[in-house]
Amino acid sequence: MGFWDNLLHAFLKATDPRPRYTEGRCLLYKNSVGGCDRCYGACPRGAVRLEGWRVELDEVLCTGCGLCTGVCPGVALEFPLGAIQEALIRGRGKLRCSQAEGKGEEVLCLGRLTPGLLAEAGSRFGKVVLARGDCAACKVGGPTVPEHLARMAEEAGRYHPVEVEVLEGALPGERVGRRELFQALAGGARRTAADLVPELPLPEEPEAKGPPPELRLRLLAAGRAEAVRWPRIQVEEGCTLCPVCTNVCPTEAVRRVREGEEYVLRLQVAVCTGCGACVQSCPPQVIRLGEASKAEVGEEVELYRGKPPWYDL
Repeated sequence: MGFWDNLLHAFLKATDPRPRYTEGRCLLYKNSVGGCDRCYGACPRGAVRLEGWRVELDEVLCTGCGLCTGVCPGVALEFPLGAIQEALIRGRGKLRCSQAEGKGEEVLCLGRLTPGLLAEAGSRFGKVVLARGDCAACKVGGPTVPEHLARMAEEAGRYHPVEVEVLEGALPGERVGRRELFQALAGGARRTAADLVPELPLPEEPEAKGPPPELRLRLLAAGRAEAVRWPRIQVEEGCTLCPVCTNVCPTEAVRRVREGEEYVLRLQVAVCTGCGACVQSCPPQVIRLGEASKAEVGEEVELYRGKPPWYDL
């Protein structure tokens, strides 16, 4: 691939409004019992199609509002979160959408704010203030954004107590002087230029391991909280130690290992999203969804151990 091909690819990537889709974390792709259509229901523009056991995003219809990313239980749809986290930090917990008046930091649509972003900002500043424009008339997010933000704030409270205030209108704050405005513009230009510079062809590297950024933000916020209500599953008597729960788990939080003649189910609590895929898909229906203490969040806990009934077959 030549320089101009790389430049074109970088430009198309930078101007593509769609979030990244990781099919391995999609409950539809995982064949979870009951499937999942939350992204389809959340999209205000009909840009989401559920075809062939995967999610397809229409590049023309997608406005990049981010509403689908917040409702995805497996974090299969995601935007880069670093820039939004940086904006929240620079704004000291204050952020406005691109349609709202006022000074300060902005994001295209407040629909891009996830529980992890809100919880992490809350762990720093206590209160998060968001300013929105007229969502009912907005061509990006639409009228469901305020309700969506309320759900995201409620979920964020599981990982760190956070107060989220949503204002309709201008974002309150000091007037920005010439020097600060120039510095903000220069910083934005540098970040945009960095995104547009084409990457030279390099040998392919293995995909980065570890939890997605959204879960890392939740974990960071939880580390600063006195107590958390992190989701975790529990396995009751009657488990046959079949591999269904491990197969449908979108974040690979559940794993099954063999120890002699026994099999052991283990849960990495920090990457459990509480999606409920294993609960619905468990053949004997012995998995229940509960909450973990802060001490358990960084641990891998044992869920169940035994010799499966099919071991001697």
